[in-house]
Amino acid sequence: MNGLTGVDSNQSHAFPVSARPLGLGRNSLNTSAVATMDSRILKYFPFGGVKRLDVVAEFFNLFNSANVSQINPVFGSGLTPIPGFRQPIAGTGARQIQFSLDFEFLR
Repeated sequence: MNGLTGVDSNQSHAFPVSARPLGLGRNSLNTSAVATMDSRILKYFPFGGVKRLDVVAEFFNLFNSANVSQINPVFGSGLTPIPGFRQPIAGTGARQIQFSLDFEFLR
């Protein structure tokens, strides 16, 4: 059985949306809040006149937080959930660092 759609295991004769497995509370399949910190550092060096060099460092998920984006919603059959029910199956990416050099001609 899928905890999102449900099968009438609690014998309430309710159709899928309100039928939940016994012991599975409302909104219990929500994931925790996502926490990320992105940052960008820019330093430019003038090359006289209208030219300059930009040195850029960008950080995504700076603190490398483990963020769960999806959990396993499959309950199983009967009254006992299968192993892995409500366990994380997908997450957001790990920390990424990106560097770039830009040479600009300003007007």
